[in-house]
Amino acid sequence: MKNKNHIRLDNFFLSFQEIWKFDKRLFFVLLADVIINATLPFPNIILSGLIIDSIVTGNDFLLVFFYIALMFAISFLLNAVSTYLKKFREYLFIKFTNKLNNDISNKCMNMDFEQFNDSSFQDRILLINQISQGNNFFTNITTVFGTISQIITLVGIILIMTILNIWLLCIALAVIALQAVLHVINLRYNKQFQIDTINEQRKLGYVSQLAKDISAKKDTDMFNMSGFILKKIKSFQQNMLVFNIRRIKTNTFIEMATYLLSIGFQMSAYILIGMNAFTGKISIGDFTMGIASLINFMSSSSFVAMNVLNLNNSLFYIKKYKSFLNLKSKFDEKSNITINDIDLDNIEIEFRNVSFRYPNSNSFVLKNINLKINNKEKFAIVGYNGAGKTSFTLLLTRMYDPTEGSIHLNGIDIREINYRDYLKIFSTVYQDFFLFSFSFLENIAKTETMTQEELDIIMELFNNNGMGERLQKMYKGLNTPITKTLFASGVDLSGGERQKVAIIRALYKNSPVLILDEPTAALDPVSEHEIYRKFEELSEGKLTVYISHRIYSTRFCDKIAVFDKGEIKEYGTFEQLMNMKGLYYDFYQKQAEYFK
Repeated sequence: MKNKNHIRLDNFFLSFQEIWKFDKRLFFVLLADVIINATLPFPNIILSGLIIDSIVTGNDFLLVFFYIALMFAISFLLNAVSTYLKKFREYLFIKFTNKLNNDISNKCMNMDFEQFNDSSFQDRILLINQISQGNNFFTNITTVFGTISQIITLVGIILIMTILNIWLLCIALAVIALQAVLHVINLRYNKQFQIDTINEQRKLGYVSQLAKDISAKKDTDMFNMSGFILKKIKSFQQNMLVFNIRRIKTNTFIEMATYLLSIGFQMSAYILIGMNAFTGKISIGDFTMGIASLINFMSSSSFVAMNVLNLNNSLFYIKKYKSFLNLKSKFDEKSNITINDIDLDNIEIEFRNVSFRYPNSNSFVLKNINLKINNKEKFAIVGYNGAGKTSFTLLLTRMYDPTEGSIHLNGIDIREINYRDYLKIFSTVYQDFFLFSFSFLENIAKTETMTQEELDIIMELFNNNGMGERLQKMYKGLNTPITKTLFASGVDLSGGERQKVAIIRALYKNSPVLILDEPTAALDPVSEHEIYRKFEELSEGKLTVYISHRIYSTRFCDKIAVFDKGEIKEYGTFEQLMNMKGLYYDFYQKQAEYFK
């Protein structure tokens, strides 16, 4: 218990620190808000009683009018200031929510692929998004100050109620305690509901998005998958509905119990105060003031009790947020070996007894891989789908680390090299590459402004890859957005055109190692031949790794490794492999007719 309280205090003070660093004005706004909201109920409570007594005793009507005007004037002034403070707080909340979203996005962007691709991490992101949706530092601080305001109000109301009837206060405190217990039970149940359903929520979110995803629309229509996807949506909705039914039943019971306690208290209050008024112990004005105090007491006390408990619930998300931001990835690894310590003009890569299986899997996709890729060599990996070719690429670029064995670059274990610097060594076109819905220029160079010399280099790459003429026909040239997702002036590219843009992006990075994972899969044989011919020119002086299931396209490579079921079955030059008349020869013969 002591440890939990210590954690809560840490999270509580962390909220103050984060808000103070973000915008100090919020604290002054909240202090003003405390004073305004604490005094807001009292003009109506006190002056309503004076108005009633003045009317009953038949005092001068001008005095009654004065009390009425004073009550509404004070209420208007306090509400006007309160509204202004509320809107300013709303403005700061939007800014702070944007900051939290940026922090979460920044953390996601700085997680390595191996961790990011894990389903448990995706579940964690879904949970942590609760921070940006309300359960965050900002709401914690506003809750604290709002609670202080209501406590001040309660102190004043308690003084009034104690004068009217001490038993009323005792009953109220007992009712509030019981309501707080019910609220604790409800909070715990709802928190457990969030944890238990996080995986189902992610599944439902995914299939629901499929129905709205333009990139999936063609396949959805072509393969008549709309009914299947709708069935999946309904299935996951049904799974969530089972959880929600239990939650609704529990919440309904608790809310009804809370309401009954409130009704019981109000009945008791009316009887106790009414008896005092009936026996003449208090005036009709005092009775009116007591009822007004009763209403405000119940709302203020419930607000305080619920906020204290909700604050405890919010601190749960703060703890998750802290642990999320403290997650370590390969980007955080400390290393003394940087890109400056590597001879980029003489790159040599060696796999030493490398075996690999994906996380949470018992099957090895690569087994005992031993090979060396020499400096400026054109190296090809071929094999059927599922042979382990792409897994080899993921290990080479250190998207994953080997389960067994090690990979060395110029004799250095790649795990000892600064991860950000290591990625700079490679330019890769993955089989499932991704283009962003920004302009061509932003996709390739990550900027909107460039020197003329840099623009000339990019245009030369477009011309060399058969995209120059197509680009010239576009209204905005390099500034034309890809797809219409974000901009109406965007263009939709064919699969081959998209692949050419991805290749241009890789070439523009101008890294010493170029990796092409099925780079021509969307191209026809003629275009493929032209692309590879250009590759020979553009990749001159680079260590280039080609991964392909098209055997003919690897003829020009210096060395070829034939993968089958996660192992290297054959290795050598094109001529050597053809003379072996093994797997490579069989592959070649089966595909040869397509290249005659």
